[in-house]
Amino acid sequence: MEPLTFEFVTVEEAKKILDGAPPVQLAPDWHELRRAPSPEDAVLSDAAMRWLLSLPAEARPLVLCRRYPRIGNQLGALGANPAALHAFLVELLIDKRGGRQGFPDGIALELSRLHAYVVQQLPGADEAPGWPDLTE
Repeated sequence: MEPLTFEFVTVEEAKKILDGAPPVQLAPDWHELRRAPSPEDAVLSDAAMRWLLSLPAEARPLVLCRRYPRIGNQLGALGANPAALHAFLVELLIDKRGGRQGFPDGIALELSRLHAYVVQQLPGADEAPGWPDLTE
């Protein structure tokens, strides 16, 4: 008969093993929560194009609008309201849900430049130092 092998463990380690692993909280499936794409999402709208042209060249997110016209259309729809546009840009730039892969570097840079420009357009922006002037 072979001897039994065993391993020394603490009471806490044994309790974890006997009780099982703690329940894993799954992240929501965002694909099910996201609205279904529409044909308009595949093409940049006229309103979004006009909004893009109204921006200084340095602040235009051209690559983003080519690759993600749905987001470009949302930006264009919010373009007349700097506060709403700012809030939307913050949602795009900061991962509050956790685990998002983010945008490719070039698009992230475009969004950052647009964000800096939009912040300048907010009321009281001339009192907040430190934001680069992208209009020159």
